[in-house]
Amino acid sequence: MREVTPIDEHDRFIHAGRLCTRLARPFARLDLPDEIELATDRPTLFAGNHRSFFDVVATLATFTKFGLSSRILIRADLVDSGLSGAILGRLGSIPTSRTNREQAEGEAVRALKLGQLVSMMPEGRLVPAVDRALSGVGPARPGLSRIARRAGAVVVPVAFVGTDLVWPRGSLPRPRPAPPVVRVRLGPVVEMDDADDQVNVDRFMDRLAALIRATEAA
Repeated sequence: MREVTPIDEHDRFIHAGRLCTRLARPFARLDLPDEIELATDRPTLFAGNHRSFFDVVATLATFTKFGLSSRILIRADLVDSGLSGAILGRLGSIPTSRTNREQAEGEAVRALKLGQLVSMMPEGRLVPAVDRALSGVGPARPGLSRIARRAGAVVVPVAFVGTDLVWPRGSLPRPRPAPPVVRVRLGPVVEMDDADDQVNVDRFMDRLAALIRATEAA
């Protein structure tokens, strides 16, 4: 694994990730990757599916396992208000919305060019089961490709499986005697090498869907 540039909030990020890992135990059994392989000479962008707010907990736990920190693109309404905003804002999250899209993408590109890791969920919303029934993922937005191409980054697919069992859409997590397993798996890097951003993203989501199916079958 190559050296990466820690984000400015690295220590807070690691502390939060360790805390999330401990607090998750009554709710989920975390099955995280054994390793993270990063490109030796390219910025690295991580992109995963989005079924639950627990995806963010699993993201923090995964990076922290390897002593890594990441700028995370998150919906602006979650970063700009309430308890979630107070926490996410202190972890270097990048708030993103339709109104500040160019600013958020520019910040992500700058972070990648500095050698920092950036992560995001290109579906842009919590995808209900009915909208991912056929492929396992919902439609994704072209911002993933725009960011990757501007920064010259490769993209690592991240499959989150079981997070919606822990924290279902529209409800809160609750402890269980036998917590469900949450699996996080990383796929081989994907290049965003087509001139059409939507083509790149659609191809990426096909790869991510295949990774999710393989993770579910394991």
